[in-house]
Amino acid sequence: MSKKAKMYAISSVVFFTAVLFVVSILYTEQSVMKYKEDLEKESLRTSSFVLNSFLYSFEKRVSDILLKEDLSISRLDELNQKFLQFCSFVVWMDLDGNVVKDLGKLPADDLYNDLLVQTVLYEDYGTFLTDLYPLGEGLQIRTAMILQSSEGEDLVFVSGTMLQKEFFSEVEQLTQRKVFFVSKAGEIFGEGFAVDKDVLKKASESHSPEIHLTADGKLLTVIPIFDFQEWNLKGFIINCLQIEPFKRSIFRLQLIGFFLFLVSSISLVVGILVVARKGARGLRFLPLFSLPLFLTVLYIFIFQIPGTMQREYANYVESTAKVLSDWGNIYLETGRFEDVKKVMNVQVMLSQNGRIVSSTFRGGLSQTLENWKSKYEIGNVEVGQVHVNKVRYTYWKMTSGERTFIVLKEETPLVNSVAKVRLLGMIVVAVFVMFLWVLSFAIKNAERPRFLRATLIGYIFLAPALIHLIWWAVGPVAFSMILAFQRWNVVDPAKPFVGLDNFRELFRDKLFWNAMKNTALFSLQVPISMFFSLLVAIAVNRPTRSMALLRTVYYLPVVTAGVSTTIVWRWIFNRDFGLLNYILGIFGVPKIPWLTSPNTALIAIMLLSIWQSLGSQMVIFLAGLQSIPQAFYEAASIDGANRFQRFSKITLPLLKPTTMFVFITSVIGSFQVFTPVYVLTQGGPLRSTDVVFYHIWEAAWIELRMGYAAAQSWMLFLVLLILTYFQFKLFGKESWQQYF
Repeated sequence: MSKKAKMYAISSVVFFTAVLFVVSILYTEQSVMKYKEDLEKESLRTSSFVLNSFLYSFEKRVSDILLKEDLSISRLDELNQKFLQFCSFVVWMDLDGNVVKDLGKLPADDLYNDLLVQTVLYEDYGTFLTDLYPLGEGLQIRTAMILQSSEGEDLVFVSGTMLQKEFFSEVEQLTQRKVFFVSKAGEIFGEGFAVDKDVLKKASESHSPEIHLTADGKLLTVIPIFDFQEWNLKGFIINCLQIEPFKRSIFRLQLIGFFLFLVSSISLVVGILVVARKGARGLRFLPLFSLPLFLTVLYIFIFQIPGTMQREYANYVESTAKVLSDWGNIYLETGRFEDVKKVMNVQVMLSQNGRIVSSTFRGGLSQTLENWKSKYEIGNVEVGQVHVNKVRYTYWKMTSGERTFIVLKEETPLVNSVAKVRLLGMIVVAVFVMFLWVLSFAIKNAERPRFLRATLIGYIFLAPALIHLIWWAVGPVAFSMILAFQRWNVVDPAKPFVGLDNFRELFRDKLFWNAMKNTALFSLQVPISMFFSLLVAIAVNRPTRSMALLRTVYYLPVVTAGVSTTIVWRWIFNRDFGLLNYILGIFGVPKIPWLTSPNTALIAIMLLSIWQSLGSQMVIFLAGLQSIPQAFYEAASIDGANRFQRFSKITLPLLKPTTMFVFITSVIGSFQVFTPVYVLTQGGPLRSTDVVFYHIWEAAWIELRMGYAAAQSWMLFLVLLILTYFQFKLFGKESWQQYF
């Protein structure tokens, strides 16, 4: 190995490992930060849960007094003293706005004309309306309702309380985040910091939380607060997470990655030097020296990054458990489970004496819980994992007497994020193996520069076709393999990994096997179509102008649009005025319901397919016939062979490779028939024409079950692979060797 070749090899190794390192580190930072942002969105739901819990708690304390006490006008002063234990103000008004009793500091001079009060006038008796109102440096919760006094007078009750710093401090303690209220005017409740006005504007316009990363390393989650009608913007609650510790952990990960890649590069360079000294015999040592790089990729993508993600998810689970420990009992008492589901994006169940009495799951999924695994407890909250319909969930369980309140969070986003990282690791390993193969090839042929140059030029010319093949063929096939192991639904953002469940369901699916049976029956038309195609090919195998015209006519079904010709055949098969029944009627045959009877619908599609495949099969047989030397026929004629003998002893044996090709491609095509079924019968009547390809399409685009459709596709591939193998065996080895 020359010194120049050695330098080229070392340079390529250094360059490749450097690129691999940069790509890995950049992806590490981006993927982990993206996952951190996703968890931040979930954590903001926890803060919203705390706020809603406070609202419900406030409403409950108010309602307990109003429902249990005597609402006599003479006792309003006594009631007001009870309200002031947790309220900032209390106001009693008649329906005209005249104040009957009030206590505390009122939020406005003209409270009667406030939107909250004006709206509650149109509500039923005893209906609470609650909103948030910015007041000074704080955020005020106000609730209003109409009720009747013991004397029969209609009264408007309005009360409110301030969300003071103590409340926000409690949220900070529970969620491990700084929490601020930013009013519409830009005032900040709490420690001051700059908030991008564009972020506030975007959150207010979208009516949804926005995440913003500041220049000084803070991750802000901006939650817009509107009134009870979701119309007027009241302000923003902002979660502020200092991500410097998190960034330091990413930086440590980057340092570890840099060190490992450096060691791997040195190991590969040493390997090249060993190969250079030992020559071609040293190539067997190259994989050994490349092992550190291989292990580095595995460590980073299989263990380190997923481990970081799992730790962040564990922190989220723990903070949620703290929140539920403090506030979950409110929902357990009031039964407002749909509110918990909406605010926290979770599922909620209530069981009593071990029996489920309420659940937000749909379709009976609450009956599929299995494999409960408790991990730890925080306060009165038990945290663990459970499987719901084979999908893993994190659960938080609270028990109060005979009742158990269970909150469940699907872990699919975490599982999918980890799977994506590990999939990238597998791709990096595959790229590394290919690089190693190229490097070994280059070292082995280092003394043949012209050969290497010619090989490189050849692959450069092949590159566009290879890229196209990988992108449009290998890529979709690989993606379908991934889909086959997921419950992949277009309308469901979560794509849980379900293992072999799709394949298990497939083996139990009677409709799929009915479609497979119909497809097998449909493929019986292949020998018939091949027989007629061969006869036509023999008939037009003459060098005359009329034969050339006939070849064109017979080939027309191939080049015409499949849908348009199928529509014509729908008219031909029509029971009442179709051409086929008209011709048969001439011979006294009664009208046949070709497309509306389960006994004839599949036969009708088989007749159409024979006509459609006639042209393409004829052309292939014609090419095979013209490749047979005429000298064979002349010699047979001299020996006294007749036409049948020449056909059976010369034509058929020499057409064996062509026949095998036509047979295999036609069988594969028959298992992929779709257009005639879709246009003529849509799988009916009574699923008599529900072939497997149409069944797969129906599962994917009608039922929107892409994962199950992918599993069916792979089963179809397996069936075709087995059929092709036996077809090779049937035709013999010599019939296919010439194609390879």
